[in-house]
Amino acid sequence: MRHGLLSLFLVFSGLVLQAQHTYVPKGGMTDHILDRLEIKSGKMANDYFHLGSHSLRRQQVALFADSFPVTTVTLSGRDYFNLSYLINDNFEWSNNVESLSKKPVRGTFYKRKSALYSVQEKDFNLVVNPLAYFMVSTDKCNGNPTFLNNRGVEIRGNVGQKIGFYTAVSDEITNPYSWVGEYMYRDSGTLMYANFVKSYPKNFNYFLSSAYVSGSFNKYMDVQFGHFKNFIGDGQRSFILGGIHPEYLCLRLNTRIWKMNYTNIWAELRDPAPRVYAVQRRHYMATHHLSLNLGKNFNLGMFETILFNRDSGYSNTGFDPNYLNPLIFYKSLENGLNSTDKTIIGINYKWNFKRQFSLYGQVVISEFVLKEILAANGWMHNKFSVQTGIKYLDVAGLKNLDMQAELNLARPFHYSSFNQTQSFSNFRQFMAHPLGANFYEAIGIVRYQPANRWNIMAKVIWAQYGNDTNGSNYGKDLRLSYRTTSTAQYGNFIGQGIGTNLLFYDICSTWMPKHNLFVDFVVGGRTTQSDLALFNSKTLYVSLALRLNLVPRNYDF
Repeated sequence: MRHGLLSLFLVFSGLVLQAQHTYVPKGGMTDHILDRLEIKSGKMANDYFHLGSHSLRRQQVALFADSFPVTTVTLSGRDYFNLSYLINDNFEWSNNVESLSKKPVRGTFYKRKSALYSVQEKDFNLVVNPLAYFMVSTDKCNGNPTFLNNRGVEIRGNVGQKIGFYTAVSDEITNPYSWVGEYMYRDSGTLMYANFVKSYPKNFNYFLSSAYVSGSFNKYMDVQFGHFKNFIGDGQRSFILGGIHPEYLCLRLNTRIWKMNYTNIWAELRDPAPRVYAVQRRHYMATHHLSLNLGKNFNLGMFETILFNRDSGYSNTGFDPNYLNPLIFYKSLENGLNSTDKTIIGINYKWNFKRQFSLYGQVVISEFVLKEILAANGWMHNKFSVQTGIKYLDVAGLKNLDMQAELNLARPFHYSSFNQTQSFSNFRQFMAHPLGANFYEAIGIVRYQPANRWNIMAKVIWAQYGNDTNGSNYGKDLRLSYRTTSTAQYGNFIGQGIGTNLLFYDICSTWMPKHNLFVDFVVGGRTTQSDLALFNSKTLYVSLALRLNLVPRNYDF
């Protein structure tokens, strides 16, 4: 069934939909604000959303902000400003009049602080905003200065009580950071966050787009269909689903009832075409994730992902309808089909305590045999990753000074399959952690909000991993088949291959003069030291960016 995702959406859309909505994009101010408010409240935001699932409906965010218990939770003046930001950013679903502009432009534009143009009627809601991202940097790629020039438009709204919609499209020209260029030229052949790229002598040009339709069957279930990305987890990184890659065709069904949030994701993933105008190869993903709040402040998540390419490496034959079952255990189904599909399972957890701390983590397994783990013999097929992290709010009593520490590790060949056409990648970019596998990583982040419209974030990342060279495969690149001559069955360890140490650091000062208009000033650096001189690098840079209605671009790898 070639168009399984579309067929399933049409089945769902035949039901009665109501309470349509759109979603808050991942990576903006909202993420940290909600995280901070939930921790300080002393209980999970169970009545509104599960933060680790990152399916944040604007309607629920507005209700959360409007009803936040300010009389029982100690908040700073900056926290109150952040609550106002949430209300202004999701004004369609809030009754608070503070989202109204005091002086609309020509009586038509910016009637609301967060919308260039808006319409609010009984059966029609529309928000139109410009998109812009201009960045210049002292870093150079191929001898040319780094820059980013993005211009576009964003439209969201609803029609009647059945259909919500969102679309954003922009044209982007860039010369990337030096290490991003290295990733393209040496490792992937693709540009981070983008799919098809037109190459020019000194820069690259391409379109970025995201669009979906959405709706709710009832107060418990909502559906989203289109081109977008997903992120699952509570950390800076995720071994379940990350976000440093292009959008993909996706159907997401979200069911929230009692203390549970159950997410189904069906997606079509692509590989670059071997030549211009050739058909892109496709493979498919089905994921389900159950998020369960236990008590007031502990969350446990369980997930399973299946990756498959039903043609076993020949031509594109489509989505297997067996995986459209939203409840079945995929591994049992995969065994029953006698298929070679790739299964990934795991858990994630979060414990908020003392209204100031949050302990979180993930354990993800793609293959393992307990006997081999206990033998500690480095068996290749013991494939797993582990994350643990902690967040600390108002450090040493200083309001709005928050710290985060995170440790990640992934065994060699984690996510790898003998069939490289069903890898955990989209357009040859990793779907989970940007380093792939075969690494240790430590992350430290400090966030400080010294004034309402001023945020500072400092970040340090250290990683140790094993690189591949001359056609070898020591387990870092999950897009490669593990059936290679350099692959050993036993004696494998994290960091094997060409030993490489990575140090990434930056400090970003962000000023927001108007709602969702940001000025970013960044000073940072990136250094790699390797056993092979080919992988040595050192970069120091200063960047200045202007963003309008777009989240910051993340290149911390």
